[in-house]
Amino acid sequence: MSGGLPAVGPHGRRGWLAGMAACVCGWGVVLVRAASPASPVSLRFTVFSPRPPGEAAFVAAPGQAPTRLRFHPLARSPRYEYRGPAPLRFVNPRDRAPLAEAELPAGVANALIVLLPEEKAAGRWRTIVLDDGETRFRAGQLVLVNLSGLELEGTLNERPLKPGPGPNPALPVPRTSELVLRTRVRGAAYQALATELNLGEGERALLLLLPPLRPGTFAVQHRLLVDRPGTRVSR
Repeated sequence: MSGGLPAVGPHGRRGWLAGMAACVCGWGVVLVRAASPASPVSLRFTVFSPRPPGEAAFVAAPGQAPTRLRFHPLARSPRYEYRGPAPLRFVNPRDRAPLAEAELPAGVANALIVLLPEEKAAGRWRTIVLDDGETRFRAGQLVLVNLSGLELEGTLNERPLKPGPGPNPALPVPRTSELVLRTRVRGAAYQALATELNLGEGERALLLLLPPLRPGTFAVQHRLLVDRPGTRVSR
């Protein structure tokens, strides 16, 4: 599947680009230093894409055949293991044409890699690498990843919340939470999202906020990924 995410309203494109810059540089200290290309890395990872790139694969270790990725519409993929040079490259399994590269932060052993279509390069994808380890993203926590291109503010269980662009720090949440987000345009407030989050025992949640479906509208698209850290169980 190919094609970019839909455009957004006022300031949308600039907001999207700023958000993507924050994704590369702002997800904590661990993203500042990527692993050296000369040194092999070991990584356990899952993938997710709001618009999967069709057939995609990676080479798990030098000399091996490509391993095809399996995408789920509302959950992380199965867990994969990689040992090789950085960056981790995703390819078309048929001809090994390059699709995307993921810079691997030094010290990260478990990651969630989000693939997003490039706006100006057909058939190419950009990646966001999130530290998915249990010590950084624990059960009973929520991580918001704001890729909407909008400046958002609102409440989480009636407590003020202002998520910045890109990945935001993990927040502790009860089993049931209410999230309401708004955006302001020319002094007027518009509701961007109102949703209830329900977590089971030992679960955590990652919420991707994506651009509105149509230009000039402000209701963000979203994908909620819920799993139990340290297991293969997700929903």
